[in-house]
Amino acid sequence: MDGTARTVRREMSNEISSMTFVNRVYQNLEHANPADIEALYHDIMGAGVVLPSGEGRSKGALSIACSEMAKMRGGKLVLDRGDIGFPGRNVIEAAPILKQRFGQVCLLINSGSGKSLMPLLDAQQLAMYVAEHGNPRDFRIDVITSERDSPIGKLGTRYGNVLVLKGREPDEAPMESKEFRSTGILEDLFILGTGVLFQSIAEALYEEAPADRVVARSKTLFTEIGSLVDQIVASDFFKGLVDALEQRHSCFFVGLGSGREVARMTAVRVGHVKRAMGDQIYVAGESNTPAPRAGDVLVVISHSGETEIVAGWCKNFKRMGALVTSIVGNPDSTIAASSDLSFTIKGDGLQGRPNSFYVKTAFGLSPLPIYLVEKVAERGLRLPEYILRWHHSVTS
Repeated sequence: MDGTARTVRREMSNEISSMTFVNRVYQNLEHANPADIEALYHDIMGAGVVLPSGEGRSKGALSIACSEMAKMRGGKLVLDRGDIGFPGRNVIEAAPILKQRFGQVCLLINSGSGKSLMPLLDAQQLAMYVAEHGNPRDFRIDVITSERDSPIGKLGTRYGNVLVLKGREPDEAPMESKEFRSTGILEDLFILGTGVLFQSIAEALYEEAPADRVVARSKTLFTEIGSLVDQIVASDFFKGLVDALEQRHSCFFVGLGSGREVARMTAVRVGHVKRAMGDQIYVAGESNTPAPRAGDVLVVISHSGETEIVAGWCKNFKRMGALVTSIVGNPDSTIAASSDLSFTIKGDGLQGRPNSFYVKTAFGLSPLPIYLVEKVAERGLRLPEYILRWHHSVTS
């Protein structure tokens, strides 16, 4: 174990997993201010419409929970700015229409740096509208970030609430493959933590519970996640998938709804490594997705294991000679039966309740690029993070 990992373990109030970076995500969430969590929760609860805003994997972590909020019984109205039904070319145009139709508007931003371009533009535009025309109580800018004094953080402080959730320390830049077990890859610590927080908020809203339920559920969910991560990295499924990804083939991720957001998040993380190896990563079903070839790898995320279009993709990939792998909520499902490798994660099957399957799957797959970096390092290919960051910057 490296020195950084030993130091972090000594400081840890609670270890939930053998993976140090997962413990650090938990520790960071423990340090979040309960009063800020309560203020954020009440703004979301009181909103007539929630506008999620973020970039990359931060948007994915937010979108998973917002999807569950929208689907739950008595759910929230969630409207993405990219939706065809969004009533305006930008937030300034849409703000008065949204207020008239739905009441209080909550612009919910997830940005670790607090400088992400699209969320910053959304926040600036809503702030301009409120300053000129609106009542600050009718329009809320609620932000989760690691930097309260960032541009987005300052707008949240003035026009809503800011919840600070720590990420990686600024001076942490892993150079050796084993160090990623302590730090995660790129913004893992912040993004995965927000995923659990948003899921806990969704479940508390479903239960019509007070704000302290968010903190309690976060701790319970993290305990479940810690055990899950240890189980999955020890499984034949995980070992087989890492071995397959080491080979020089393309990899495809697929899911629908919340599963699609998990697929995108994981594809981005694995893509940092595979592209550095000279390979390609795709999310199946998007416009730039090519046909699979023999030896390619398909990773499927499906709670039911019965989603018809996804099951059809599995059959097509098998017919083309690809390796089909899946994470499902039902081990006896069609997708599990058609997979070469499959792993079961139990979610919440109750109709109308936010399903924890998706955030658990995001965590369960989070060690995948870390183990892949270690695997290729054994073959002599070192991938320090500055190389992964460079591939991220030129492909995202």
